[in-house]
Amino acid sequence: MRKFTFLRKKIQAKDRSLQEKLVTKYFDDLQLNQQPKAGQDAGFDSDEVYNRIIRNIDELPVKSANRRKKWMVAASLFAVASFSALLFQYRSQVLNVVSPITQKQIVAANGHVTNLTLADGTKVWLNGGSKLSYPETFRGDKREITLVGEAFLEVVHDAKKSFIVHTGNIKTQVLGTSFNVKAYPEDNFVKVDVATGKVGVVAALAKTVFLTPAEEVIVNKKDHSAITTQGVDVNALSGWKDGEFIVKNMPLPEVLNAIKHRFNILIKADANLTKCSISANFTNVSLQNIVKIISKLVKGKAIAEGEGYRLKGKGC
Repeated sequence: MRKFTFLRKKIQAKDRSLQEKLVTKYFDDLQLNQQPKAGQDAGFDSDEVYNRIIRNIDELPVKSANRRKKWMVAASLFAVASFSALLFQYRSQVLNVVSPITQKQIVAANGHVTNLTLADGTKVWLNGGSKLSYPETFRGDKREITLVGEAFLEVVHDAKKSFIVHTGNIKTQVLGTSFNVKAYPEDNFVKVDVATGKVGVVAALAKTVFLTPAEEVIVNKKDHSAITTQGVDVNALSGWKDGEFIVKNMPLPEVLNAIKHRFNILIKADANLTKCSISANFTNVSLQNIVKIISKLVKGKAIAEGEGYRLKGKGC
């Protein structure tokens, strides 16, 4: 097929890129793959091809200044609308940069229980030796706080804003419920006990564990394995916020840790005693008597060591 060199002279003043598009479109419309092969009756009319291309070019409307202005206005409005949509989608992130929310922190020293009410009305009790980091106000579709230690929370229900408690790389997520979270740095676990509502506990690379009232999950910090228990006495476990001190089938190391945060006294135990579990009501019992009771339960004795004690004995 010969080239259309004669076309170049007649339309050299035209927009060449547009001309090339029209020529390409013309041959696409011909569907050449469906045309008769060379030697058949169908012929190739070069004059008709030439005339058709020229007609397509000549029939193009002339762009007026008004159309150009309208296009610029439309483009501007589209850009503004697009930018506005983008801002709306990421409004929380933008606001956090333009008007950052003040982050607060509260610490409960060993031997003390502290309580506070967050911006959304959620009530929090902090056990001794605990720290809570939280925003002055909640923004966006989440209410997030960070806990180190133990806390009992009564979360105000908000179906549009989930409430998340971060304890290391483990998250406890709710919409509105009450539950106890224990996540002291010295413990190798995070424990969540539910009093009311439904709670989801998420550990890295692990499935979400859902809990309902009187259920408990203990998540291993190292391998993120989770053990769930039903029929838990949550009122007894969270009684610390009301001044109670009740332990039920609690491992000795956890009991001694609870004593440290309640009385600010360190009690150590020999390795052979660590498998013992304790059940007792120590509410309104003095530290000295608590130590004596525990010593009897583990069939041992408590020896003064520095400012604290060490438990020695046969074991359970």
